[in-house]
Amino acid sequence: MLNLKFIKILIFILLCRVLYAEITKEVCEEWISNTLVSSSESSIKIYILENLQDIPSAKFLPGVKKISLLKTTPENVYLKSLYVLYKVYKSTSALEKIANFLLQKPKKESSETPLIKAKIYLKNQLRAEAAKMIGELGDERHLEILSKTVKDEYGIVSDASYFALAMLSKRGKIKPLNELKEFFYSGLKDVDYKVRLKAVRYLGELRYPDSVGPLSLRLKDTSKEVVVETIISLGKVGDVSVLQDLLQFKNSQEDAYRVALAEALGSLAEVLVISSKDTSVMDKIRNVLNSLMNDPNGMVRVTAAAALLRISDRSGIEVIKKGLESIDTDVILYCIKSLGNYGNFQDIKLIEKFTQHNDLLIQTYAYVSILKIYYKERK
Repeated sequence: MLNLKFIKILIFILLCRVLYAEITKEVCEEWISNTLVSSSESSIKIYILENLQDIPSAKFLPGVKKISLLKTTPENVYLKSLYVLYKVYKSTSALEKIANFLLQKPKKESSETPLIKAKIYLKNQLRAEAAKMIGELGDERHLEILSKTVKDEYGIVSDASYFALAMLSKRGKIKPLNELKEFFYSGLKDVDYKVRLKAVRYLGELRYPDSVGPLSLRLKDTSKEVVVETIISLGKVGDVSVLQDLLQFKNSQEDAYRVALAEALGSLAEVLVISSKDTSVMDKIRNVLNSLMNDPNGMVRVTAAAALLRISDRSGIEVIKKGLESIDTDVILYCIKSLGNYGNFQDIKLIEKFTQHNDLLIQTYAYVSILKIYYKERK
C-alpha cells in the first residue's frame, strides 16, 4: 500500500515536471549571479542590473558589490551597479558615489579631436544618468549638488538635473515648483528636435496630468522620433481623453507609429484596470489591440499581444508563441521579456529552451524572465 502511494506521488511529480518547468529558481539565480560577474559584455551586465529590483535576491549582492569596486568595470556598468546597491540593497555609500560621479566634469583638452569630443559626450551622458538617478531614488539630500548641475555648461546634464528636481518635487520631497514643469513645456517648442525629444521623454516619465495638452501637439511633429516618443509618453501619462488622438495612428503607413500605439494602449489599459469602472473605453482598446495582432508587421503584432498580457488578457498568447519562433532577434527578446514581465508560471515552459541558446543575450533574457515569474508567482 505504501509502495503504491509512493509511486503515485512520484508519477505526479514527474507529470508536473513535464507540464511545467524543469528549470528551478535556484538554477536561475546561480546562472545570473555567475554571468553578472564573469561576462565581458557590458550590455549583459547592464540588463541584469536593470532587472534586479524585480528579482531582489541577496545572492546577487556580492556580485554587484564586486563589479562596483573593480577598476576595470566600464563606467556605465559601475554607475548602474551603484544605483542597484542603493535601490535594492539600501547602501547609502553607493548614493554618495552617484552624487560624486555627477560632479566629475570631463577635462577639457586644448585640442579636441573627434575622439576626445566623443569621450566627453559619453561622460556627460553618464553624468546626466547620475542626475536622473538621484531624482528617481527620491534623494533630497543632494539638492545643493543639483542646484549646481542645473547650471552645468553641458545641456544634457543640465536637463537631467531639472528632471531630477521635478521628480523630487512631484514626489513631495521638495516643495512644488511650477517653473520646473514649464522648463519641459518650453522644451516641447524648441527648434532642435533633439531637445523636443528629451522633453517628451521626460514628461512621459514625470506623468503630469496637465501635460496631455502640450504633449498632444507633438503628435504632429516634423520628426518621426518625436512622434513615436509622444505616442508612448501619452500612454504613460494615462489619461484616456487622448485615446481618439492616438487612434489616428492605427492605420499609419509607419510601422514605428503602430508599434508605439500598441505600447501606449497597453499603458492606458493598465491604468483603466486600476482606476475606472467604464468598460466601454476598455472594450475599445481591446478591439484595437486585437486588430493590431493581425498587423502585417511582426513587432506590431507581438507588442499588441504583450499589451493585452499586461491586463491579464491571454488572448494574444499564440501571437507571442509565434514571436518566439521569429528569425528576428529583437522580436524574440521582446517576447521573452514580455512573458517575464506579465506572464505566469506556465509560461516558463515557453522560455526554457532559450536558456540553451547560442546567443548570450537571449540566454540572459530567458534566465531573468524565468526568475521574474518565480518571484511574481512566489514559487
